[in-house]
Amino acid sequence: MVDAGLLKDVFDVYTMDADYTKGLRQAYSDQTLKQNIQHIVDSPDDNEWKALLTEAIEQVKLNTRRLVRRQRRRLNSLQMLFGWNIHYIDATKSIISGADDIWAVEVVKPSVGIIKSFLTGESSTENGSNASEGMKLTQKDLWTQYVCEACGNKVLRGAHEWEEHRQGRRHRKRISRLKKSGSLCL
Repeated sequence: MVDAGLLKDVFDVYTMDADYTKGLRQAYSDQTLKQNIQHIVDSPDDNEWKALLTEAIEQVKLNTRRLVRRQRRRLNSLQMLFGWNIHYIDATKSIISGADDIWAVEVVKPSVGIIKSFLTGESSTENGSNASEGMKLTQKDLWTQYVCEACGNKVLRGAHEWEEHRQGRRHRKRISRLKKSGSLCL
């Protein structure tokens, strides 16, 4: 990324008042990078600047990995909780090569197949998709409402959310307190 011009792009994107805790900008949240980017880019081979640059690049790498892990966790939860059929297309090879023909074969063709299968209601067998895994997921009960009277008539949506609530610390403590006070009738 650095070889491809990351530092110039970051300098062009950087604004003093921007929120660096959300979205794509969180990958560039290192204070050293924000404050010294122009000096780092313009400086000669000075050891101090080289150390700052190395530290900033390592921080960007760390923040990018964190962002990817968080996004994967969110996608996995959508897949597991709601049974979404999520497809993964690896565009790495085509991005590295920069060739349009590789992009067409590795990204466009599988994506078009996934979209067509979605629109027709068929299961996709294109490269990069995990349609068979998605079809195996059990449908979650998302429409039944549960009301927890012990927690002040808290409304929960679906069996999964209800079970999560019942196993939660706050609910268990509340039930325990109600049992001790004798207010809970089972």
